[in-house]
Amino acid sequence: MKPIDLFPYEPYPEQLEFMRDAGPVLLEGGILVAEACNGFGKTACALASSLSTGRKIIYATRTHEQVRQVLNEIQQINKKAGTEFSATALASRQNLCLNNVCKRLPLSEAIEACRILRKTHRCPYRTDITNLDLPLPSVLSVERMIRYGKERSICPYFLSRKAASESTVVVAPYQYIFNENIRVKVGLSIGGKVLIFDEAHNADKIGQEVLSDSLSERGLNNAVKELELIEYSPDFLERLLDHLNKEASSVPSLKSGSNFFSDLEKALGESISSIINLYAPIVDEIREYKISEGRVPVCYLNGILNFLLLVESGERESYVAIYRISRFGMKIIEYRCLDPSLAIKPVIEEAHSALIMSGTLSPMEYFTEILSLSEAKCRTYSAIAKPENIRTYVDTLVSTRFKERSDEMLRIYGERVSKLVKNVPNGVLIFFPQREMMKRALDVWLRNGFIKKGRDGLFLFGKKIFEEGESARENACIVNEYKKAARTKEGAILLAVFRGRNSEGSNFPYEEARGIFNIGLPYADYKDPVVKAQIKYLNKRKPKLGNLWYVMDAFRAANQALGRGIRHRDDWCHFFLMDKRYISHRRFISRWILINGIEKIHP
Repeated sequence: MKPIDLFPYEPYPEQLEFMRDAGPVLLEGGILVAEACNGFGKTACALASSLSTGRKIIYATRTHEQVRQVLNEIQQINKKAGTEFSATALASRQNLCLNNVCKRLPLSEAIEACRILRKTHRCPYRTDITNLDLPLPSVLSVERMIRYGKERSICPYFLSRKAASESTVVVAPYQYIFNENIRVKVGLSIGGKVLIFDEAHNADKIGQEVLSDSLSERGLNNAVKELELIEYSPDFLERLLDHLNKEASSVPSLKSGSNFFSDLEKALGESISSIINLYAPIVDEIREYKISEGRVPVCYLNGILNFLLLVESGERESYVAIYRISRFGMKIIEYRCLDPSLAIKPVIEEAHSALIMSGTLSPMEYFTEILSLSEAKCRTYSAIAKPENIRTYVDTLVSTRFKERSDEMLRIYGERVSKLVKNVPNGVLIFFPQREMMKRALDVWLRNGFIKKGRDGLFLFGKKIFEEGESARENACIVNEYKKAARTKEGAILLAVFRGRNSEGSNFPYEEARGIFNIGLPYADYKDPVVKAQIKYLNKRKPKLGNLWYVMDAFRAANQALGRGIRHRDDWCHFFLMDKRYISHRRFISRWILINGIEKIHP
């Protein structure tokens, strides 16, 4: 079958172009990096293209909502094409486990705790399902697996692993795909399969997180108690604590990976590998002891040994160690990977072919350079919205540059935003670089009369103002109220933060976002030692690559925020880029945003 035979909707010209590019690349074993805006239909295009190859597909995604969307699109494809492609969500234990002891543990701890619970026959749910004969549907969601598990006392997590081994499409979180240890433990093989890497704009951060770890004062103290429980000497942990206490201070300090390794072995008084070999067998002993006492079988010692194993076995020239004190007063060592390609590239190369896609990958040559994927084909697609429905404006009289931040600049922002908002109907999203700046702007705008106090809240040109919530639950309630108000004649405004809960993954179609204002640019803190080390590392790899990454990282977050407003072909939204730097760095703006060019806002 061709991709078009499987595509479940009447395709737009842009979607046909996507599939014409993706089909041959995936069939022939290549890599396609595709940028297409929010609402384009990337999921359906990617699935139709990859299923047409006849190969098994691994679909890497981030959120549960995206997992549901992938499974729904496969059901639509089956209906349209009369096929029976099978699909399974390979979710984490936190989402599938029915044993409360395991499900509240961190991922790596949950894997080991589950093994011990099964070994000691402490879990009531059946995990040996080799010969299980269940009338399972072809598309198996998380909710459905949990229901089967509860009805039949079967572990949904192991049910998902069994189903995944036989499914055409396996949808899994990033950690399951890019963390080699987890991939091996869950039995997920990439070789010979088509890999779809969705929402890949954060690929650099995903790759770094997979290969990074931290060591805390709290973890070390808890590991000391564990060894004392089973009457083992905690000497090496106490030496690590002494080292941490000596090095960590209120001002974060940084060491290269090589220097950190040497300092750590010096502090321990012996090789890291000898400590790992000596203490690794004790981990199960601690877990089994805790289970016998009726306690949660988390093992802090295991976390310490995993940290030491990473330091001992990783590519040290690609790492830095940061000693810092957290805002809660906890002393911490972070061992940070600076090279995302170490995690991402081997997985991409192991797959038969790969489709890497997002709405915000510009400039794509820098994106592929950072991931060491220079052989990939790169394509950017126009928005599916009618060109006349997207208008982009830039204000060159304002900026959130650190040197220019002041109450007077925020006053000017308030003046200019209030004049523009009156011409935007219904819902308006306003994004700020930090929550602190958002609060400060709100205060300045209120003092200067741009915002008025009403009987039931604050208003800007008659639109009620809502502020992004700090917790997921609080934010969901606020956004729900905002969307209701945005659909009314009066409209509403949602104040939010770049890289926050509402700037990535959320959708505000039609009246929910007729205008999106980007207040400045969300550059990472240049004084942060990790940011400095990242820039220096990439510059060493290729001249100016680190500086370009720093700009790209900020624009990626800005582009993501703008992508919230267009979901359908007849949808429309106006984008207001409130910072002069948008003009000087125009090439970092995603192409679909500039489909009609960019107009300057006049005083």
